[in-house]
Amino acid sequence: MITAYMKYYQILLLMLVCCLNAQSQRLRDRILDNTLLYPKQYGTFENYEFILNGAHIEKDELLNYPEATFGRVFDYSRDPKSKYQGVLYFHTPWYPPSPADQHADDPAYFINNIQVSPYAIRSTVVEEYTAIRRSEQDTLIDVIVYQGSIHVDTDEDFFANRMTIPEIVKKYTGLPLENVIVHWRDRYWDALNPGVIVQDHFPLYYINPKGLEEVKVDRIRFAEGERYFVHLVDQGYRYSNLTEKGWETPQKNFVVFFKPRDFDPKAPCYIADFDIAGKDIRNRAQGEPEPSLGEEAYLKKLSAHMGLVAEQPQAETTRDSILVQFIVLHNGAITGLESIGSQKPVHAKFLQAIKQHSCVWTAAWENRRTLYFKRKMVIFYSEDNKGNIVSLDSLEYRYDGEPNTVR
Repeated sequence: MITAYMKYYQILLLMLVCCLNAQSQRLRDRILDNTLLYPKQYGTFENYEFILNGAHIEKDELLNYPEATFGRVFDYSRDPKSKYQGVLYFHTPWYPPSPADQHADDPAYFINNIQVSPYAIRSTVVEEYTAIRRSEQDTLIDVIVYQGSIHVDTDEDFFANRMTIPEIVKKYTGLPLENVIVHWRDRYWDALNPGVIVQDHFPLYYINPKGLEEVKVDRIRFAEGERYFVHLVDQGYRYSNLTEKGWETPQKNFVVFFKPRDFDPKAPCYIADFDIAGKDIRNRAQGEPEPSLGEEAYLKKLSAHMGLVAEQPQAETTRDSILVQFIVLHNGAITGLESIGSQKPVHAKFLQAIKQHSCVWTAAWENRRTLYFKRKMVIFYSEDNKGNIVSLDSLEYRYDGEPNTVR
């Protein structure tokens, strides 16, 4: 009887805690919506230094320079020695402009045939890619000449939970877009993490509104009129190339798009010429490489890359396998792929599919330090009486010192 009462009160307490958590979350969301995401008052960059063509000016002096354009903004609030909260840089046409955006020379990017910004493409889940196509031909889009283009086909529903900057500005500020400059950043920003200044081509930028922590607006008076500087403080703005697991799992889109013209679209995270001589390569570790979306999803993607039909008519099949090995690098890219043991013509399709779907491996680690790791694995598959592969069934890992025979 006592046990029954205890269980009853435990369930009641759990329901109460869940209810309080839900109310707390609703209250937090309401507070965010009312006070932080819908600004009613606009600032004027109080206590910010204004720099024009490399020299200090007073804020009102900007009206005397009709050709002045905005360059960049930095925050000094975390520097106790600074007399200013931050600094804004402006320049006229004859003065060297502020440093260009770090991705200014990138090719044009497309996700499922929709053009996006360089920041959007670097927010995609590379593990969900089904194909990458790259063209070296210059592309003219909306008066911008891009040096080539990259098209990504993906199973990720990238646009489902995201809004464009015009949609966000309209929803949270109602300001006319032609008078807006957007500063997209996270809460902690400085000279090393300045965020992104967006002054044109707003529809190419996609942001998940769930990550928005604050929307602020400052006004700047230029000679041609007043403009609004919209700060989008977004916890989804990614400065680091690491995932939420930090050092353990580097972002694969950083691996692919670090040099977007250099990677092989048919093997985006495979480094063919990596020199492993003298490297400390482990075959056991505290955290060992594995497909980040799971083995079932990995085999499904391999099947797609090999052109296997998901559902085929029932037929008599035989079981076979292929044993492969490769090195997983610190950033999760792979190198040195080869098949071990008896070779069959069909094995070439496996190797190409593994290279094509190479952006899925987590990095090996030991004591919070990433390692080079030799990954051996057996892929079991079924084939029909003509020797055609019907399905990929499972995989198992092997280790040096163990027999490579299939169990």
